[in-house]
Amino acid sequence: MDALAHDPMERVATPKDNGMARAQLDLELRNIRKRFGDFTAVDGVSLKVSKGQFVCLLGPSGCGKTTTLRCIAGLEDPDGGDILIGGKEATKDPPWQRDIAMMFQDFALFPHMTVAKQVGFGLEMLKKPKAEIARRVREVLTSFEIASLAERKPNSLSGGQRQRVALARAMITEPRILLLDEPIGALDYSLRETVMLELKLLQQRTGISFVWVTHDQNEAFSLGDLVVVMNHARIEQQGPPEEILQRPATAFVASFVQGNNLFRGHVKEVLAGSLGIETAVGAFVVSRPLSGAGPMLGMPVSFSVRAELITDALTDRHVNRLSAVCTAVEYFGSVRRHVFERSDGEILKVDQFGAQAARIAPGQHVVLGWTAEAAVLHGKVGGEAGR
Repeated sequence: MDALAHDPMERVATPKDNGMARAQLDLELRNIRKRFGDFTAVDGVSLKVSKGQFVCLLGPSGCGKTTTLRCIAGLEDPDGGDILIGGKEATKDPPWQRDIAMMFQDFALFPHMTVAKQVGFGLEMLKKPKAEIARRVREVLTSFEIASLAERKPNSLSGGQRQRVALARAMITEPRILLLDEPIGALDYSLRETVMLELKLLQQRTGISFVWVTHDQNEAFSLGDLVVVMNHARIEQQGPPEEILQRPATAFVASFVQGNNLFRGHVKEVLAGSLGIETAVGAFVVSRPLSGAGPMLGMPVSFSVRAELITDALTDRHVNRLSAVCTAVEYFGSVRRHVFERSDGEILKVDQFGAQAARIAPGQHVVLGWTAEAAVLHGKVGGEAGR
């Protein structure tokens, strides 16, 4: 993809740097708000996207991620807040002045145009010379390995081929930011892993910032340098994939992200370095946060434990114990997931490596345990909305 290569480490200096260069932000959202009548679609969203970053907006349907993307693109006018692209105020700019490109889930290809015409369309709109357009189209078609499709039309292409054409069309103008709204949702499941890898490598080679909207956690955690979890029009948590997976900040994030077991209760005892928490299924010990005052006696709290950190092979370190009945075993190849029913009616997930011999069967009554360090205390409790 050398025809599209940028330097992702490009830096700029500003007066605030005191002579030291710093990475420029490709995108900054400041307290963006958007309403449709009485419905609040985006409520105070703030986000910083560094140069060359791959950002995934993740959340359930209706959480505000696509509306946020459309505000960035200029397809929706926010009711409040500011949008800065490359450090420049762009809130009121029309889409064609924002140095962005957008790729939709249905690819939005023109049915009457050949692949070559599709890919060169953006340069035609920019009124580039015909010779330059022809040269750039040849380069980009070759880069995306679709040169043999140049004279074909969309109805004769496979889903994967249409996806490549749509990407080539979006990226030929070398935008600062590429916005993608569930771009592989229309592809067969078997194609997705290959396409995801290609897109990640493409993004790294070009240095173009990607903002990718998805409800698929595998996509977000596989692709994103920064994952932004949204719910009810707000950002619940943002950070690197590993941080979101291992350290959910709220009850909602813990319940939404795969592989977590959520517990709610109240502080029964404040200990040195830990808390005693009473829940509907027993009392448990959870490590206290290293910074801040932490919750006080009697306060409502929630915590979560990753499924792979719960075991039936107990030692003295597993101070937290829970008795439950296995209701199902799901085999995913690399992981064998055991589903247990808790006494409060909730389920408990326990993961073991698939290569290990199976030792728990449906119907079996098992005592499970985890360490105090395995439990993650959340910053706020709340219900399914996390507030």
